[in-house]
Amino acid sequence: MGQIGDTSSWPWQPVRPSLAQGVEGKTLIADGIKVVLTRVAPGGRFAHHRDTYGHLFYFLSGEGLVSLGEERAEIRPGMVARVEAGELHAYENTGREDLVLISINL
Repeated sequence: MGQIGDTSSWPWQPVRPSLAQGVEGKTLIADGIKVVLTRVAPGGRFAHHRDTYGHLFYFLSGEGLVSLGEERAEIRPGMVARVEAGELHAYENTGREDLVLISINL
């Protein structure tokens, strides 16, 4: 059965504190594909790392930098980054407001 909910009442949870600083998430879906609403505080970052699964990051608000392998790009709302399984990646908030994104783990 489907579900309708208001995520504003859901608590933010730290995301992988061993790799991330100032990164919190709200898991929206965790069956098969995992979907997380993620916010990164100003100055927060997810360190360079590799995962055994791929990601799709869709940036909703804020500004920052994303790294995929050797490539680095400035990010802004409406941008997307596709990370292949095993690819080195990272992101950081370079702005003064929260960086908010949807992270889909494939």
